[in-house]
Amino acid sequence: MTAATQSVTDRSSFAGARMRIVTSLGGIVIVLVAAAILTPSFYGSANLNDLFRQIGFIGVAAIGQTFVLLVAGIDLSVGAMLGLAMVVSAQLTGGHNDALAVAVLAALGLGLLGGALNAGLVVGRRVPPFVATFATFTLIEGGISAWTKGSPSGQVPPGLSWVGAKSIAGVPTPILIFVVLLAVAAFVLGRTSYGRRVYATGANPAASRLSGVPVRAVVTSTYLISAVLALIAGLMTSGYTGYVDNYLSHNLNLDSIAAAVVGGTALTGGKGGVGRTTIGVVLIAVLIDFLGLLGVGNAGQLLIEGAVILGAVWLQGRGRSAAQTG
Repeated sequence: MTAATQSVTDRSSFAGARMRIVTSLGGIVIVLVAAAILTPSFYGSANLNDLFRQIGFIGVAAIGQTFVLLVAGIDLSVGAMLGLAMVVSAQLTGGHNDALAVAVLAALGLGLLGGALNAGLVVGRRVPPFVATFATFTLIEGGISAWTKGSPSGQVPPGLSWVGAKSIAGVPTPILIFVVLLAVAAFVLGRTSYGRRVYATGANPAASRLSGVPVRAVVTSTYLISAVLALIAGLMTSGYTGYVDNYLSHNLNLDSIAAAVVGGTALTGGKGGVGRTTIGVVLIAVLIDFLGLLGVGNAGQLLIEGAVILGAVWLQGRGRSAAQTG
């Protein structure tokens, strides 16, 4: 590739990224205006508090999903990790704070095992990420059903409410946790050699391997990061609800992927980042909240969210085509 061709490709890629960011920001504005007209209660303090918490829950999981997408993977086990965190925190504590620390450590340990299983299948056995992580999702869900005899239930210790239901200086703790983790992830991806290796692995694993990048270790690490962050999101959600709600775990897969992809992280790897993902997180959270206030059922929410993802993928495809044509 000549320098001139590379320059045109870079400009096309930048233009495509800018278009996706502008589109996502425009989507947020449209939903906010529609909410002001159709559901004025959207701007009530109680609903805004819930919205900020929702941004925190989705955002923490989406950060982990972004790491995996950057190496051209995908993690469909995120929802199962959330369910695992809820069940472990309830079952091991019986709803009391006495064993909370043990339950949290157990949940994180099991989450790491799940992340290691994903990485082992993808890196060790070369199973496609979609298949591997869906298999892990199924395995964890099956384990939860066997453990709870098919009816996940129980009370979450009140001590977890600090990470899910409480506020600090009037700001919900979930969004504060999200902001802290976002800052750490942005630093790691943008300012460290590990971050450069993540991008290089996603953009061209063969060339990265030849240049000395430990590609297998990098890919493995992203699945472990995703698993841990999904568990943290699960513990936060548990602290908010106060009980086990298996329904919630089924939506986090789509929400975390949607947030990252809508924000501009490429499914093909090597492009995007947590800054863009944040825009997608806000759009998805605002959209879900708005649709809920409108009374749109779960099926309708999934339909609209799926359409948003398809639109984002289409924009990514257009960007790649423009770069190749240029």
